[in-house]
Formats: sequence, C-alpha cells, structure tokens
Amino acid sequence: MLLHSFFITPNNRKVEAFIKHFDLDVDIHQVNFREHENQTEAFLAMNPMGKVPVLVDGDLNLWESNAILTYLATMFPATNALPTDARARADVDRWLHWQSCHLMPAMGRLKTDDDADPEEVLKPLFRVLDIQLRDKEFVCGALSVADFAIAAYTLTKLGRKLDYSDVPNVAAWRERVASLKGFVETQYKDPGMPGGPPR
Repeated sequence: MLLHSFFITPNNRKVEAFIKHFDLDVDIHQVNFREHENQTEAFLAMNPMGKVPVLVDGDLNLWESNAILTYLATMFPATNALPTDARARADVDRWLHWQSCHLMPAMGRLKTDDDADPEEVLKPLFRVLDIQLRDKEFVCGALSVADFAIAAYTLTKLGRKLDYSDVPNVAAWRERVASLKGFVETQYKDPGMPGGPPR
C-alpha cells in the first residue's frame, strides 16, 4: 500500500498518525504541491479531486481521509480500531461524521473568518465531546479511528491555542492522544529545528 499525503494538514496527519502508531506496512509519499504534483494526469487518475490523502492498494485508489482510516482498520484488524459489532461500529461512524460535518467546518471558519469567536463556534462542540468522554479513556471507550480523526484537529496550531479548562474530559483526552506514538511521530517541526524538514 502507498499513501499519498501532506502531513502538516489534519486530514493527512490523522492517517499518517494511524499508520505510524500501529506500524502498518504502508509506504508514505509526501506530495509536492509546489510542483503541482496533485494536478498531474497521473495524480488526477487516482483522485479527480486533486487532493490528498489518497491510499493506493493494488487497483484501489481510495480518497477521503475517514474512508482511508476505516479501510486500514479493516485491512489490519489487529489494530482493533474499528468494532465489528453493528452498534459499536455505528458509534464510531457517528463520531467520524461529527468530525467531518461539524468539527472540521467549525475549525475552518475560525481560520477564514477573523470575526468568528472560538467560544461561540467551538465550545458547543467541545461540550458535546466532553459529555461523550465522561468516564471514557477514548471517544468510543477503546482507542479507535474516531480518536485519530478528531484529535488531528484539536492538535493543530489553532487547536493548541484554545482554552479547554471548562471541558476537562476533552483536555485530558487531548493529552492522552497527543502522547500516542503516531501523533508524536507526526508532530510538525519548524524548518531548521532538529528533525524538521529542510529549509
């Protein structure tokens, strides 16, 4: 398998973190946007949207980050990151949809709208997540693809600036997921820093 990625964005980081956390046999290629690699005929044949991530597995070209997460969890069942029970699977799916339909647009609004108030835009969502995390170590109880999908957004530069003091369950969960091997290994380092990309 080969993942075409651009790790500094949350939708790519979530997949890379999952791969690295479980040491999955998946090669990772960082797409060169400066050279417009995502607009080449070869790339558009894999994903006509011209976006990353894209997972290539034989003749399967799979795009959309959460679909990639669930596919990897299915193909590597030893991760135990995707329940097989129908109700438990539905719960994980619910939180994947919550991330893509609610959390991602809210975070995007804060990046593009200077007048948007984080308290107004995000706090209602975090209060919902805080209730879900009550008495749970991870979003759906055990570590699952839902944690990788949601955490990638709360661990962004913007996410790290937010105040989580009134959602203590979310705050504690963020610390747990930030310390996971996959997220540690995909932490962005500024150019010039030890381990960072070249300038």
